[in-house]
Amino acid sequence: MNEDSNIQASENNPFTHQQLPLGVRLFLNTARIVFRVTGWVSPRLAGVLALRLFMTPPRFPIPRREMQVRESASLTRHEIHGETIAVRSWGEGPSVLLCHGWGGRGTQFFALIEALAAAGYRAVAFDAPAHGDSSGKRTNMLKVARAIAAIAEKEKPISAVIGHSFGCGTALLAIDRYNLPSDKVILFCCFTDTHWITERFADAFSISEPVVEAMREEAMRRFAHHFDTPWDWSQLSPVNTIDKVTGDLLLVHDRHDFEVPYSHAEKLMQIAPKAELLTTEKLGHKKILMYKQCIDACLEHIGGN
Repeated sequence: MNEDSNIQASENNPFTHQQLPLGVRLFLNTARIVFRVTGWVSPRLAGVLALRLFMTPPRFPIPRREMQVRESASLTRHEIHGETIAVRSWGEGPSVLLCHGWGGRGTQFFALIEALAAAGYRAVAFDAPAHGDSSGKRTNMLKVARAIAAIAEKEKPISAVIGHSFGCGTALLAIDRYNLPSDKVILFCCFTDTHWITERFADAFSISEPVVEAMREEAMRRFAHHFDTPWDWSQLSPVNTIDKVTGDLLLVHDRHDFEVPYSHAEKLMQIAPKAELLTTEKLGHKKILMYKQCIDACLEHIGGN
């Protein structure tokens, strides 16, 4: 892959789209060399290394705009399946569970949290395993979905669920596998397919298809008994879990989202035609969580009959 194609991939890749510090960019380049050499020698070994990296979320400093809502929260730490999970809440009233994206934190929903609390709801946001103030260094959709179900049980009753990006996939998986309440569900920037995620990961690190396939096989071997029944990658995909939502569903997506393209929302609407779709312009993947029109739509969706 030449320099121009690397730039193009990074502009449309959820693993590299954000502006990365010099140290991270150097790590990316080093990792590409390691996977190229290791993949040539042993695809299976490279797959094991790739899975380790795939399950390691990045950590970013907490921006100042989140500090006020963070400091005003009621903080609880739950012990869940060997991990200490930080759960914050704001306000009084029906509980709304917020599921953040990969490498994020619960307080990324700060604008929505403030609006929910002001509107008479109790906003409940957690840091997923290996994220924010929760313990762990590596995690995956299976572990986070199980944590969501446990948090919902401890914080019940849950009247609405809101997810963003990776948090959409984990919330839907918790609905599918653990019967997370789904009377009111809102999904910001939801991706369609876990295979698409692994392919974007492979693009970011210049990983060959045999190594990606070895990574998927290693994950299925390592977590074969995570659920009561066997699973494969396609069963984790929102295209195969979104139909388990029993109540009202709202999709929110921006036409200029380069991390999860708008075509994902269009495909999900074909699968769940009764869902509502709110389309925004030029907000991208993260600003959409702060946009007043989106926040107002969430409140209307949750409060509607």
